Amino acid sequence: MRAISRLDVQSWVRKLVVDKKGASAIRRAYNLMSSIMRAAVDENLISVTPCRRIDLPREAVKPPQWFTVEEAQAILDELEEPWQTMALLAFYTGLRWGELAGLHGHRIDWRRGRLFVVEVNTKSGIKEYPKSSKSRREVPIPEHVLDALARHMRGRDREGVVFTTVTKGRSGRLLDDGNWRTQTWWPAVKRAHYAEPDGTNRPVPHYPPHSMRHTCASWLVQKGVSLYEVQHLLGHESYQTTQRYAHLAPDAHQAVLGAWQRLDSQLIVPEGANSSPATDARRR
Repeated sequence: MRAISRLDVQSWVRKLVVDKKGASAIRRAYNLMSSIMRAAVDENLISVTPCRRIDLPREAVKPPQWFTVEEAQAILDELEEPWQTMALLAFYTGLRWGELAGLHGHRIDWRRGRLFVVEVNTKSGIKEYPKSSKSRREVPIPEHVLDALARHMRGRDREGVVFTTVTKGRSGRLLDDGNWRTQTWWPAVKRAHYAEPDGTNRPVPHYPPHSMRHTCASWLVQKGVSLYEVQHLLGHESYQTTQRYAHLAPDAHQAVLGAWQRLDSQLIVPEGANSSPATDARRR
């Protein structure tokens, strides 16, 4: 380990790039290497880590996958209770799946229409977010979603987990992410279709449950809610994560379009010159 220099680490990363390894895979490999080296420093095996100021490949930021209102409604129509209520809550609060599956009844403030995100359902069971984490937050609930929650909670333990497996109408075990996707989510998405304005019957995009969270953020940004407010609603640690939705804002390109309109003169294409399918379509 003492023989490994910073240049060795950088050469290793560059070789991975040349070998056409994905940026995400390279970053995961580097993070593992870095953690090992930090542990070696802590154990006094080496004096300083070679994993410093390393140039890593940038990961391409994928645009968030979100559903339209019609697509979301089509999915809800294919879900049975209590999953219909669970998905409705996800669409209107942006909770992560683990936060939905770990929500306790006593975290819902029925009078104020709020819920408090504290617990999360993990592979190891229910855990609390650390107090310093931005993931622990207060989230407003629209009135019609609160009504649906109230109907779901009738006859249930108001202190227990809100969404669990259902056995003969009674609450059961904690939900498992993989089982819920396979047995509940994907069959509903596969069946869901919606009608276009022209009457065409369209299937719903094959997006995972996490897209309900993206959908919540996308709808809010399109309605003019600031990215700062969306960041706190979703519990994003970094503002950069929330910026993925910036292009959906109603005035996202207003400054650019306004600048073109304020120009003293504009470039034009003479009528009939360089006709293109797009130009012809606009003329029609």
